[in-house]
Amino acid sequence: MKKLILAGAVSMLLAACGSDSDDQSTGKVSLAMSDAPVDGLKQVCVAFDNITVHHTGGSEASWGTTSFAADQSSASCVPDGLSIPEDANGNPEFMVIDLLDYQGSNALQVLSDEVLLAGQYTQMRLSVLENGSYSDGTPYSHVVTDTDAVEGIRVPSGELKLDGFTVEADSTQAYTIEFDLRKSMVLNANGYQLKPRGVRVVDNTAVAAIGGTVDASLCSGDLSDAFVYVYSLANGGQFGDLGSENEALASAAVDPVTGQYEIGYLPLDTYDLNLACNGNEDDPEQAGDTLIIDTTLLDQILGTDGLTVNF
Repeated sequence: MKKLILAGAVSMLLAACGSDSDDQSTGKVSLAMSDAPVDGLKQVCVAFDNITVHHTGGSEASWGTTSFAADQSSASCVPDGLSIPEDANGNPEFMVIDLLDYQGSNALQVLSDEVLLAGQYTQMRLSVLENGSYSDGTPYSHVVTDTDAVEGIRVPSGELKLDGFTVEADSTQAYTIEFDLRKSMVLNANGYQLKPRGVRVVDNTAVAAIGGTVDASLCSGDLSDAFVYVYSLANGGQFGDLGSENEALASAAVDPVTGQYEIGYLPLDTYDLNLACNGNEDDPEQAGDTLIIDTTLLDQILGTDGLTVNF
C-alpha cells in the first residue's frame, strides 16, 4: 500500500449564487473547454466532431464542426505538413484541442451564443474520434508522453456522456467542460483511455479559481512530487486517494521551482484543501492509498476572482 503524505488542511468558503429558469422560451449557450493536468504527458489532443444535448422534454440539439470555433484547433496536434481533413463543402471534419494548453482558469471557447430551448438538460454528449489517423499514422486523438511516444486515445462507446445543465430564458449562459485529466485519462492494459469520470460541466457564473504558493519546507525542500487536493465537505473530513469513495474533487501539481499552483472552474462551495508531498504516487485507478494529514495553519484571502491559499 502506498502512502501519501499530506500537509495542511483548511476549509474555505466560496459564496454561492443561484438563478431562475424558464423552460417556455429560448436562451443562448456558450461552451468552452479547460483542464487540470495529468502526470507523464506532454500533450493530450482530443479530436471531436459533434456535441449533443438532451432536454427533459425529450428534444435534442446537436452541433457539428460548422458551429465550432474550428479555426482555434491546436496546430500542435496536427502533424507538420498535414491538415485536418475536410468534407465536400470544405469544412473541417473535426476540431482538435490540446487540453494541456488550457489549464487552471484558462479555457478555449468552442461554441458561442447557440440558441436552445429554455429549461433543464439532462445530459451532454461529446463525440470523440478514437479511430482514424493522419496520413503519417498519427491518430486524430492522441497523447504525447514525456518520452515523446505518440499513443492513440480510446473512449468508451466513442463519446463522453457528461452532466446536465440549465438554460434560462432570454439570457446567455456560459458553461465550461472541465477535464480533470488525473481522473479521466488513465493508462491500463488497453492503452490510454479517456473516461467521463472527472469531467464536469460547470456554470461560469458559479465557479472560482483557487491558487497560491507552497513553501518547499513543508515537503522537506522538494516540491517535485507535490500536489494540492481539493475535497468536498460532503466527504465529512475523509480525505481519500484518487479512485476511492472519498476522493478529491480536483487536484493540481505544484510547480517544483516557484511553488505555485492553480485549480480553476471549481463550483462555488466550501472545501477542504490539502497538500500531498508525494501525490505522484496516487494511482487514479487504484483505491486504498493511505493519506496522512498534518494540519498546518494556512493564510487565506478571499478575492473577487477566487481564493489565494499560501501553505
